[in-house]
Amino acid sequence: MDVNTSLQRFEASLSSYTGDDPLDLWDRFIGFLERKLPAEERNSISVVLDRLVQTFLPQKRYHNDVRYINYCIKCASYYSEPINLYSYIYGEGIGTRAAALYIAWAEQFEKQGLLPAADTVYQRALENQAEPAELVLQQYRLFQARTSQSQTVAGGAVRNPLQNSQLINQKERPRDGIPQQCKVPY
Repeated sequence: MDVNTSLQRFEASLSSYTGDDPLDLWDRFIGFLERKLPAEERNSISVVLDRLVQTFLPQKRYHNDVRYINYCIKCASYYSEPINLYSYIYGEGIGTRAAALYIAWAEQFEKQGLLPAADTVYQRALENQAEPAELVLQQYRLFQARTSQSQTVAGGAVRNPLQNSQLINQKERPRDGIPQQCKVPY
């Protein structure tokens, strides 16, 4: 199955869509591809995910839609530097109240050994009251337990949620859209 051809056909069919939730069509299209693509071709779905992320990026009504956020996370998983995409979409206001985004973002920092950055992401999730809050707290405590021997903050104490927090929830505006390293060539 040629994913690029399927994507072109799908996008052409969108012009006749008259409903009020185009993300639902993308959701069904990606589900179709996931069922039909052989395992060795699954990575080609990254082109579709990238297009979905770009398509809905300017549509604020989807910025905290769990489906869209999960597709952003899935899209990032195909990149060698997923942190760049997480940072970018967060800067655009996407997923600012979604636990899943913060957890995936923090996990990437942790995988790269950037423990203070992972801690900062968890702190930001708590400050922004990401939902479900219980999931954020659970994952943050697990992170702290995994890193308690190696991660210390000034003064030598492990940081507790929101303790001495200096984070400010400000949107940083990127200069030129999605960073080039996050784009999949078409």
